[in-house]
Amino acid sequence: MVSFLIILITVLAVFTVAALWALRYLLAERALFICRVLVGVVFTVASASFFLRRNPLAAFLSDGATISLASVFFLSLMFLFFFVLAAVVLRAVYRRTLAVPEDAGRRRVLKAAGAYPAAALGAALYGNLYERNATVERRYDIPVAAPALAGYTVAQLSDVHLGMFFSLERLKSLLQQVADAAPDALLLTGDIFDHPDWTVDAVRLIDGFAAAFPDGIWYCHGNHEHIRGIALVEEALATSKIHFLKNEAQCVRQGAQPLYFAGVDYPMSEYRKRLDAEAFQREKAMYAKAALETIPENAVTVLLAHHPEFIDDGAEYGARLVLTGHTHGSQFGIFGLPLFPVFKYTRGIVEKGKTTGYVHSGNGSWFPYRLGCPPEIAYFVLRA
Repeated sequence: MVSFLIILITVLAVFTVAALWALRYLLAERALFICRVLVGVVFTVASASFFLRRNPLAAFLSDGATISLASVFFLSLMFLFFFVLAAVVLRAVYRRTLAVPEDAGRRRVLKAAGAYPAAALGAALYGNLYERNATVERRYDIPVAAPALAGYTVAQLSDVHLGMFFSLERLKSLLQQVADAAPDALLLTGDIFDHPDWTVDAVRLIDGFAAAFPDGIWYCHGNHEHIRGIALVEEALATSKIHFLKNEAQCVRQGAQPLYFAGVDYPMSEYRKRLDAEAFQREKAMYAKAALETIPENAVTVLLAHHPEFIDDGAEYGARLVLTGHTHGSQFGIFGLPLFPVFKYTRGIVEKGKTTGYVHSGNGSWFPYRLGCPPEIAYFVLRA
């Protein structure tokens, strides 16, 4: 946790220093000094807030609205830096290309200086207020050699992260949107329950939609269920109609080529053993084997997993479709591609032999911002 805070504060520091540099091209003298002091004060307060526990300010500084406001502020600094940097570079190229003489006494401040902070704030507000709430629907056809299953449709939701940035009311609206599309089953691939005080109510809410899907609602754990209280989640699920898959598989449709749903737990050795990659891989392989090895070879298998590297395991055991999440699609994208592809598989379709994997962009977020990566409902239609 401490290492994460250090990384986060370092990122905020970079944003702050970059913005302080950019301000020199937008303001002069006293106004520049005042703005730099204000930015420095906000950075200091934001950094100190991560270490507050029982201080009276702690509750205020950890409130969702406060964090959302802080996110807009620091993202505005980031955009301000990039916009000003682009303008400064273009101005330098223009002067050099046209051989405009340099005037040492000429003001450094850019023309229309007020447009840059306005554009930066607009970009920050767009991702915070609009895009992270603008759910898109995507549909994919999955070829299968099973005529009896032609047209069978599953919907996937993932990474809702119920809590300060995703309310129960919003979850209800999302579930209703999926139900209105009338898929045969709804598959939830982890990191749904992220607020212990809401877990029981959330399970009841999801359970209330079970009848809307002919083959029900299916769920596997993500890492945040483990972090926030796995026992409470499993206790609530036990009294619901939600099908909970933990390193196991169940037959959904009988026939010459039956349909199976399998699900795996999240390999928490990644956390318990301080990012021990070998332990994570061993546990992942063990979970995949338990879930998949007993499924008949002629079955059409859909694997639910939270971590996208289970796509490799699904391909090894012949799963036709592997649905994952965890990455949030990086929350930033450009031209439909993730801006920060830090995972082996970060977003969208992954083809591995006869297996199609999918990395869901997520429905919630771990900080309140998305740009070029809206939340999604993914539908998968089996085609003979």
